[in-house]
Amino acid sequence: MRLGIRWKLAGVYFVVIIAILTGTNLFVLRTLEKGYLQTRQATYLGNANIIASTGGNAILQADRNAYYLARRFSEQMGARVLIVDHRGRVMVDSFDETWLKGRILQHPEAQAALKGQSAAAAHILADGERVLYAAVPLAGENGSTGAVVIVAGLSDVYTALAQIRGRMAAVSLGSGFFAAMLSLTLAGLLTRPLNELRRAAQRMAAGRLGFSVPVRSRDEIGELAHAFNTMSTELARVDKMRREFLANASHELKSPLSSIKALSQSLIDGREEDVTVYREFLRDIDAEIDRLTRLVNDMLEMTRLEGDTRPVPRTEEDIGGLIEHVAALLSARAHNKGITMRIAADRALKWRVNADLLTLVLVNLTDNALRYTPPGGEVSITAEANTGNLVVTVQDTGAGIPAEELPNVFERFYRVDRARSRETGGTGLGLAIVKRAVERMGGRIELESAPGKGTSSTIRLPNTVTLP
Repeated sequence: MRLGIRWKLAGVYFVVIIAILTGTNLFVLRTLEKGYLQTRQATYLGNANIIASTGGNAILQADRNAYYLARRFSEQMGARVLIVDHRGRVMVDSFDETWLKGRILQHPEAQAALKGQSAAAAHILADGERVLYAAVPLAGENGSTGAVVIVAGLSDVYTALAQIRGRMAAVSLGSGFFAAMLSLTLAGLLTRPLNELRRAAQRMAAGRLGFSVPVRSRDEIGELAHAFNTMSTELARVDKMRREFLANASHELKSPLSSIKALSQSLIDGREEDVTVYREFLRDIDAEIDRLTRLVNDMLEMTRLEGDTRPVPRTEEDIGGLIEHVAALLSARAHNKGITMRIAADRALKWRVNADLLTLVLVNLTDNALRYTPPGGEVSITAEANTGNLVVTVQDTGAGIPAEELPNVFERFYRVDRARSRETGGTGLGLAIVKRAVERMGGRIELESAPGKGTSSTIRLPNTVTLP
């Protein structure tokens, strides 16, 4: 049978409480016993001293007067009085038992009194009876001449202790029951958030993402619940993005594949003998394959950037050289469209960047600018160091983007003008790739645009921060 954490916690609480109650009871009983015995010892030592001072050496005569004196004290105290000489031999017994007279007492208390020291201690007899021995010396002119020994039963003391023990046991039994109920209640309160987390995790395992639990405290369990909610929300977001990505990717792949299928089917079914027509169809198929290739490459690049969580390596690079390299890669395309490209970056500007990622970002931004800038327009790339950041700006004189579209341009497969974007060869992933690449380098990207005024993309990269 599997025990839940509630029962385990309740068991621990119960054991701890019972252990504390047991220890407390034993301590109290031991303290009471010690206190009772010390009181009895002090009382009987005082009585023994009274007998010693009252009787003096005359009590050692062992005559009837000495016996009557001892018996009177014995009756008053409810204890046995023995008088021993300097050798420890019993001279007077208040109980007047003949077998004891003349015997030598070997008890430590009697021997200590014969040496001039008062002593008292409790003993257990052979039959289990508990008695107290208290002895004081009888001092004469020439030193110790004997001792007064009092033997008192302790049955009343231990009877009282037994009664107290019984009452404490009854109280402990009630306390134990209350402790058990309290333990279950406390364990239930403590494990309630954990059970909520467990049920939420089970729902998540069943595919119900985005499920959250209430945060009921600010302790470690509350922090765990908060972390779970954050994880659940993030997983739901990632799952939504994955589903959207698959749906969008399927839709985007379907378009060129459908075009290729239609064109190839037309070639198969057609009876056209003009080679020019066949070449036109094949050029269209080739263009669709190029578009399909670009889409697949961009999807692979996006997947790589999203899946790679390793720290990005950064080295000090010549930023002006990187920008010139990007401009050289796209200069032919700019020339063919009649677009002027301008670059402005100090060749002495050095910055710690990831050269591959920065090149990818600049190529995508510049290619995007060339794609949407009409012939006769201008595309510029500038770089400068500003307030601890490398600021790189790609600006064009294209048609621009409406203000309401700006918040969405970095989403995957988002196009401001879908028909026009497909005509220019756009995959809808370029800016999403740029944003992720910039974030991988620990930077941020800002976009400013307005219809008829072109678009300006600004990248800000720190020099010392490396983020995954």
